[in-house]
Amino acid sequence: YANTESKLVRATKLMSGLGGEKTRYIEQSKYLRTVFEDIVGDVLVSAGMISYLGPYTSKYRSDLCADWLKECQSKEIPCSSTFELSKFLGDPVK
Repeated sequence: YANTESKLVRATKLMSGLGGEKTRYIEQSKYLRTVFEDIVGDVLVSAGMISYLGPYTSKYRSDLCADWLKECQSKEIPCSSTFELSKFLGDPVK
């Protein structure tokens, strides 16, 4: 009986500890849903930026990126409304 009771206490602690994870999981799921919906256009724009825009000024790259996003939207290619290459490529190394 004591063994079962201690297992029940540990299981209750584990379940209460994971309660915060549910909230984080729901938020992350919503974020990823948006990212996955826009991934085709975002990959297209990022590939164009990496391939063609390296030697140009930051202003020119921004302007051309905005034009590419408008073009994606006009062709109904799903993409982010605003685009930042550094955010799309991932988090910096920690």
